[in-house]
Amino acid sequence: MHSTETFDRPGVATAEQGQVLLDGPDGVAVSMTPDAAEATAHSLVEAAAAARRQATMPAPSTPA
Repeated sequence: MHSTETFDRPGVATAEQGQVLLDGPDGVAVSMTPDAAEATAHSLVEAAAAARRQATMPAPSTPA
């Protein structure tokens, strides 16, 4: 089931037996290789920066 809810609680990452485990809100759980986790971390940082920029942009005006 796909949720469209926006969460304000961070996920928690741990390492076990050479894998990275990510426990997120609403029961989200993901197991990744170290390479996949590192790429995901980079992607999350970039997306967070983009979302912050979008939040500070003025809303587009509608033509009259």
